[in-house]
Amino acid sequence: MIAVDDLLDGKYRVLYRLGSGGFGEVFLAEDEVIPGRRVAIKMLSRSDPHDHDDLIWEMQTLSRFQHAGVVAFHHHFEREGRLFLVMEHCAGGSLHRRLNGERDFSNEDVVRWVLDLCDTLAFVHDKGIVHHDVKPANVLFDGEGRIKLGDFGVANRATGTLLYMAPEMLLGERVHSSDPRVDIYALGLTMQEALTGRHPFEDLSARAALEARLAHDFVPESLPRWQQEVLLKATHPTPEMRFQTATEFAEAIRSRHVPYVVDAKRIKAHTLAERAENLLARKKWKHAERAINQALHLSPKCHSAILAAARFNLQIRRVREARRHFSEALAINPRTPVQKELARLNIEEGRISGAISLLTDHLERSAADYEAYNLLLQCYFLTDRFEAGEDLARTMMNERAPGDCFRNNRFLCRLLNGGYSPRELEEIDERNIVNPFIAYNLTVAREKPRAWAAEDGPALKSKLLFQDYRFDLPKASAKPNGIVLRRTSGDVLESSAPIISIGFLHANALKIQAQSISRRHAVIINYPSDVWLCDLGSTFGSWLDGQPVEGRMFLDGVHDLTLGEETVRIAASDDLLL
Repeated sequence: MIAVDDLLDGKYRVLYRLGSGGFGEVFLAEDEVIPGRRVAIKMLSRSDPHDHDDLIWEMQTLSRFQHAGVVAFHHHFEREGRLFLVMEHCAGGSLHRRLNGERDFSNEDVVRWVLDLCDTLAFVHDKGIVHHDVKPANVLFDGEGRIKLGDFGVANRATGTLLYMAPEMLLGERVHSSDPRVDIYALGLTMQEALTGRHPFEDLSARAALEARLAHDFVPESLPRWQQEVLLKATHPTPEMRFQTATEFAEAIRSRHVPYVVDAKRIKAHTLAERAENLLARKKWKHAERAINQALHLSPKCHSAILAAARFNLQIRRVREARRHFSEALAINPRTPVQKELARLNIEEGRISGAISLLTDHLERSAADYEAYNLLLQCYFLTDRFEAGEDLARTMMNERAPGDCFRNNRFLCRLLNGGYSPRELEEIDERNIVNPFIAYNLTVAREKPRAWAAEDGPALKSKLLFQDYRFDLPKASAKPNGIVLRRTSGDVLESSAPIISIGFLHANALKIQAQSISRRHAVIINYPSDVWLCDLGSTFGSWLDGQPVEGRMFLDGVHDLTLGEETVRIAASDDLLL
């Protein structure tokens, strides 16, 4: 307990308690070594030594800059395990006290103060320091009425004050510790509170306050129009739509106008990105890639172009590039609705639990997205949750979901869950089967000799094909791709079937007899403008142009294909280049 007249650190005589907060208590003290000097001493409530080291380092770093707009830090000491910070005493009190007392200032004073605070924040942000708790209680005045910002460092280690917190922090989004836009949001709310005399969320519940932030309709129309524009920009719920720096904030106040610069290159890039998305939907891969590259060349930070690049790379399974572009898009706008695409990335990378979480969140918002349901079914398939997968596929079929993938994937789950006896499999009439995936999987399940083993050896699951939503039944009018394999011996093997199996069994569409070739070594999924090579858990593996085939790889044009120790030249139809 600290009492009046206590002597702290051997030289500070406590005069009285100034106040308290989440960080601890503040006392006014007289410096008995330097006559006439008064200091504010903060006693911190937390006593984690690791926090102490970081906090002291940041306070000392900031004090070395000696900025007039920052409350000066003198030094620190410890007593009974508590950390004490000796700070400059601001005799003029806080903005919070002025707002709750008699209004002895004008709106022009507020504008001038906010300009000074913008300049202070611009300075400290440039040093890599973000306050994280800008609010009237931390805006102080010295004895001559100059405005200062206090509680740097201390605020950084608190969660901030909910009333002034940016929506992305309340929503639990990823916010970098050095992102200055959280301070800009809080300063915008502080400015509005000082101009109007009340905080827009003070009488609202936490949920209602968050909804008001996101609705972004709390700036009063009674204010001058230029002030409305500035406040709407500063408190935008999307960080990318706010002032990006405190200097931008200050410039808008000084000019009494929020400038909007028309970026002709960004407009052209967005148009190209829209064209690329349309080409992707039609599986015109080369044209789509060309449009995306043109868009990014014109405007590297165009959000729609970056998203198009991410989706293109995900579609053809360039996982690393897709992840990089999605991360860039989310950095520009954390609320970009890409949960389904990120779930697909997680599946490709083997993070199934993360994929299920993303898909569950996505389906809460888009309950009729059947592609997302099939991705969830794929998660169940990959993790051997065959009963759950069969139930989900059955539900989709009952709901008459478009596409035929659920029929095949239900067959797989039931098969792997022991739902078919050998006799039942033999009694299935393949003449009634129109889905090429089901036809292939049925052949694998009942073939003799088997390409898989019940116990030792390749598992049945490794030889089966899960059907993606993208592979719908081929249209009768669709031109099939002619797939050609040319062996070093000169032999040429050709097929235009939707599912082309490769191996040394006679049942394979392309039979290659060699010791290093597995019975069912690989499969080519051959759909219009959508051709893939899949390795089937072969003993000696598959390589495409020297790259190992892990799962599947996209085929376009001509490639060197190595199956075990056998190298062949594989060519897909020229149509894939259009």
